[in-house]
Amino acid sequence: MMLTNNSSYPLGIDVSDLSLKVVQLDKIRGKIKIQAIGKLDLPKNIVVNGEIKNKPELVKAVKKIVAAPTYGKVSSEEVVACLPESKTFIKLIEVQKCPNLLSDIIGLEIEKHIPLSANEIYYDWQVIDELSDKYHILIGAAPKEIVNQYTEMFDLAGLSPIALEIEPEAIARCLLKEEAKDEKSASSKNKTDKGFNYGIIDIGANHTSMIFYSGKTILFTVSIPITGEEISTKIAQTLNLTPEQAEKAKIICGLDEKKANGVIKEILHDNLKNLLEKIKEAVTYYENYFSQCGPLNQILLCGGGANIPDLPRIIGQQFSLEVKLADALVNLNEDRNNFDEVFTEKHSLSLGTVNAKTENGKNSLSIKQNSSATFATAFGLALRGIFIDEL
Repeated sequence: MMLTNNSSYPLGIDVSDLSLKVVQLDKIRGKIKIQAIGKLDLPKNIVVNGEIKNKPELVKAVKKIVAAPTYGKVSSEEVVACLPESKTFIKLIEVQKCPNLLSDIIGLEIEKHIPLSANEIYYDWQVIDELSDKYHILIGAAPKEIVNQYTEMFDLAGLSPIALEIEPEAIARCLLKEEAKDEKSASSKNKTDKGFNYGIIDIGANHTSMIFYSGKTILFTVSIPITGEEISTKIAQTLNLTPEQAEKAKIICGLDEKKANGVIKEILHDNLKNLLEKIKEAVTYYENYFSQCGPLNQILLCGGGANIPDLPRIIGQQFSLEVKLADALVNLNEDRNNFDEVFTEKHSLSLGTVNAKTENGKNSLSIKQNSSATFATAFGLALRGIFIDEL
């Protein structure tokens, strides 16, 4: 593949407990292209639940992936990064109009919605809609301790963090065309074109969350206590497999009852039931408190767990909604075939490993899957600079 010209746009860096993902984009003749992209697995205990526990090792890993991404060449030292979803807060609130300055009102209101005192957090807000008697305000907050950890780490890595975002913002920017159009016309505060209502489920190795998006803004997010690592661990313990074998069994068989005689689906029955119950609770909350937005139109899945076979179909049946794997390249202008090598993951599994019978004379199963949905956060972070430049 031919590399693009050196981009001046900032990197998007997604730091999670078990991996680093880096994306840099460029805009060439009005088209958004990939300048560089890479992923690096992290050993356990360097980052734990979003907190940096081993700063020197994380700095070393960041330097490594920036110096040698999977594709392309990084050409900027500026970074847009996300703060861990489990440590941040984002919510749409209503604020009644009064003679006081809006910034003063927000300062008083924020402690009603954030479980930390104002002197323990950094926060930001944006007017989403202005009505005759009130404002709809999107507020976001993060603990100062966490923010300082990340800024210091990037400084030590020789990078300049120009923005730290809350993860749901980056995910929405990546996956939704509405979000892209809205950021490009940010000068208009009153958004009359409401568009679709989305639920976005991000299933990561160490956290799962559901983002509700309507009227071109995030309404709220909900943490779901089910993770990809938890699912793999249950498979490993039940079938006495290594972590690597269990991960392959999850990816290849998942919830497909036709694969491995449904052995893996049976093991994951309780996890699936719990996941569906938590999604139902979140959807019910949306319907009760945001009924004016209308019903959900679509659920998108992203993150590493989004590729679990048959998961979209099962969730769709449960909620009578269209559920599909999110398209992380929807706001880019790339020939997807050029990145098959970057995003395609190949996995194979012996049926004997999962105590399953031979299928049609085959002793093993194999699968190729596209991993682009795992880069949703990194793409969203990288897109921030592109969209701001277009304002």
